[in-house]
Amino acid sequence: MKTDFTNIEFDIVVLAGQSNAEGYAVSREKTPKVISDAYEIIDKNKFGMKIKEDGSYGGLDFVYPVEVIIRELQERRSKDGTYCSDLSLSFVEQYKKSKFYTSGRKILVIKTGYGGSGFAFNQHGVGNPLYIRMLDMINIGLSLNKNNRIVAFLWHQGEHDAFENAWFSYDERYEYYYSNLLKQFLAIKEEYKQFDFPFITGGMCRDWKKHYLVQTEAVEKATIDVCNRIGNAAFVQTTDLPSNEEELHNGDLDHFSKNSIIILGERYFDAFTSLKRM
Repeated sequence: MKTDFTNIEFDIVVLAGQSNAEGYAVSREKTPKVISDAYEIIDKNKFGMKIKEDGSYGGLDFVYPVEVIIRELQERRSKDGTYCSDLSLSFVEQYKKSKFYTSGRKILVIKTGYGGSGFAFNQHGVGNPLYIRMLDMINIGLSLNKNNRIVAFLWHQGEHDAFENAWFSYDERYEYYYSNLLKQFLAIKEEYKQFDFPFITGGMCRDWKKHYLVQTEAVEKATIDVCNRIGNAAFVQTTDLPSNEEELHNGDLDHFSKNSIIILGERYFDAFTSLKRM
């Protein structure tokens, strides 16, 4: 029987950023993990990046306006048939056990992350395609019931902007990322000012940092400073969390492993709890 989501009051968690937000932590299980009494909004359509004949980037290729699927919160099935987890699952598991979870309400995660994306090619950022798509998906979630509310904004991104613009100095990379992220976060706060929700961000996995140490430090420093600037925001450290490569030896340096992504979601929730107590 089809669920009538207009009769459900949701606490909405927005999950945004690039691949570690989209979910690339490889599971060894043959079935996806599903979180009971929690749902997700995902983009119905598959899309990708346009590549020009010379091999350069040609923009995003996706269906607009966005079309969504609402289903139980679960791991994502990848192209090779494996299941991949994201940090929202363990975040929601902790949320469900906390004092913040009100009986009678349910949780809705709006999954807006897209792998390989950043500010460098005007993908994220105010007025850009993934920003517009994100707002549309949030507004769809809010429109389901007048009592729906945003309770947290989870952002994980930066690997792309630590890699692109190779000619940037540390200071140039810092300033570029800081200005774009600050503008975006302030715009989101203004757009949904009727809700009091924290922004939670986090660092990159240690394998990626080993290969792009100076660049990742610039991006992470910018992220921390944006959190301090806007208030009601936190940065989660990840220097001890291994990648898929470290656990599976599959050559995947930039994505957190399954165990790491579970811990990361729990740390995001710990940061959320600390901000709610302030």
